[in-house]
Amino acid sequence: RTAAARLRCSHDARARDRSATMRCAIFLAGAAAVQLETQMNANPIRRVVSMLQSMQKKVEKESEEEEALFAKFECSCETSTKELTASVADEKQQIDDLSTAIETDSAQKKQVDEELVRHKAERDEANKVVAEATSLRKKENKDFESESADLKANLEAMKKAIAAIEKGTSSAFLQTTDGAALLKAVSGAADDDKETITDFFQQGSQGAGSDEIVGILKTMVEEMAERLADIEKAEAEAVANFEALSSAKSKEIAAATEAIEEKTARTGELAVKIATDSNDLKSVQGALAADESYLEELTKDCAEKKKLYEEAKQTRADEIVAIADTIKILNSDDALELFKKSLPSTSLLQVQVTSKELRTAALEALEGHKGSVNLDLIALALRGKKKGMEEVTGMIDGMMNQLHNEQKDDDAKKTYCSDEIDKVEDHIKEVKIQIASVKAHIADDEDAIQTYKTQIHELTKSMKELDKAVAAATEQRKAEHQAYVDEAAQNQAALELLEFAKNRLNKFYNPEQYKEPEPEQLSEEERVEQAYSFVQTSHSKQNSNGVMHLLDMLRNDLKLEMNENKMEEEQAQKAYEKLSSDATAKRSASAESLADKESALAAAEGELLDLKVELKETNGDHMEAKQTESNLHAECDFLIANFEARKQARDDELEALDKAKAVLAGADYSFVQVSEVKFLSK
Repeated sequence: RTAAARLRCSHDARARDRSATMRCAIFLAGAAAVQLETQMNANPIRRVVSMLQSMQKKVEKESEEEEALFAKFECSCETSTKELTASVADEKQQIDDLSTAIETDSAQKKQVDEELVRHKAERDEANKVVAEATSLRKKENKDFESESADLKANLEAMKKAIAAIEKGTSSAFLQTTDGAALLKAVSGAADDDKETITDFFQQGSQGAGSDEIVGILKTMVEEMAERLADIEKAEAEAVANFEALSSAKSKEIAAATEAIEEKTARTGELAVKIATDSNDLKSVQGALAADESYLEELTKDCAEKKKLYEEAKQTRADEIVAIADTIKILNSDDALELFKKSLPSTSLLQVQVTSKELRTAALEALEGHKGSVNLDLIALALRGKKKGMEEVTGMIDGMMNQLHNEQKDDDAKKTYCSDEIDKVEDHIKEVKIQIASVKAHIADDEDAIQTYKTQIHELTKSMKELDKAVAAATEQRKAEHQAYVDEAAQNQAALELLEFAKNRLNKFYNPEQYKEPEPEQLSEEERVEQAYSFVQTSHSKQNSNGVMHLLDMLRNDLKLEMNENKMEEEQAQKAYEKLSSDATAKRSASAESLADKESALAAAEGELLDLKVELKETNGDHMEAKQTESNLHAECDFLIANFEARKQARDDELEALDKAKAVLAGADYSFVQVSEVKFLSK
């Protein structure tokens, strides 16, 4: 833009110089014409004054036009400078805001990342504590179950041994399974007690020794019962502590997981925002550099143009003063009278017949090419008296050289204009193609960004719905399990009640199948009822089989139902565990996909910003190319449109000059009609 402005300014200066030269040539030609027509005018100098006055008006009009054009240019400079200055200030503020935002978000992201690492460590530690506590709880429970079973078996054996001793069947007791259990139970007793008990059962002793053995056994029963109660209490406390720990850690794990998900989403959002702000900062910095450079260039161009205008303005003012002074000099009464007396008369022209004939012949050679300043100057020289033939011939040679040089300049200028216009038009086409390509990529990125946002929304929605579904399934599973536990307890109670009822009937109808319950402390009334029941044994024996069969059917149905419930519970638990596993896998895949989509979204948004910067730069390139094309057309269109006409005019002018030169050199010019009257009439 600067080079083009300077070129136009230089071109304008040369045009003004040529205009002044042309006006001077016209003035000289007019003056010469006035000299040749003195015989027809009483005071021909007035025509010169009229021409000078016309020149003065023309110069003043051109000065006014240039002043109006410069006023518009200066207004454009001021407006553009204000807009660019405001744009630069706004861009600097944007850079400060974006830099502050990036710094703040980066610090916040660093803090969120540190918190994310801490939450993950806390969750891992809580999971580790739960795993260790679960392993320890299983071991403790296994030890409890083993010791509890041993104590219960030992207690049962000792109670049966005491009953056997009291019934007097101790010698045969050791041969039974319970006897072996008894020996195992007393193995942990003191050596004396263990030996006494073993000898007693092996020898079958009775009497006073049996009371001692019963006492020892009852003492051991009491100790074992206390031990069993202690370990059951310890087990209950351990279970309660484990459940409390598990509950607390589960809440801690849930809170950590929720915090991890929240912090993960937050750090992703911050990363996207930082990337977007960084791209914006880069774009604004590029725009600021371009605007500052253009502002500096514009300020320089405007100042240079103003300087050139002031110089041209002063030149025109000097020209107007010069013309006005000349008019004042020539238009005075004394000057008019002086010129009237001093101008040559017709008689002076008539004495130089031979010289005039030669000049007339040369003028006849130029006659058919009026309208050329160069030819008019030669004609003026031929009509004048001051210059000799050699000088006129030199003028003709100089003008012919000038015409040849001007034609060379036009040829070179035409070639330059054609080449430059073709180049800029090709460049404009390329820029348009590039703009269309960038716009297409922008449209693709905008579609991709919208797609990513939709997918992210759908994934987030899907994950929330999945979490809700898993939570609902968990609540349903808990309710189903509790219902199963309650129903199992009821069925077990019913089964035990049926077993008890059948055993009670067997005591009356089938004593051999009766199982003696653990001894209880009976009241007097219960003992009488029990004794009375033995008396009633034979009254209803014929109906016992149907009742027993019915009880067995009920027991079998109940067991079948309990087995079916257990199977359904196991299947439901497996289905729930599979659902949880599938949901966890799906959520993990969705979270991974969400992170990928968010990363792709950030990349697409960054690329979109780069494309918009590229589009802005390409549009600026396009505008600059269009301005260059406009400047070239303004500079070249007139030359290209009038090239052939200008060339033909120069050729005609050269031909006329060549003929005139030949005449003056003494060539045969008999084709010219020489007449003094004709010459004078001119």
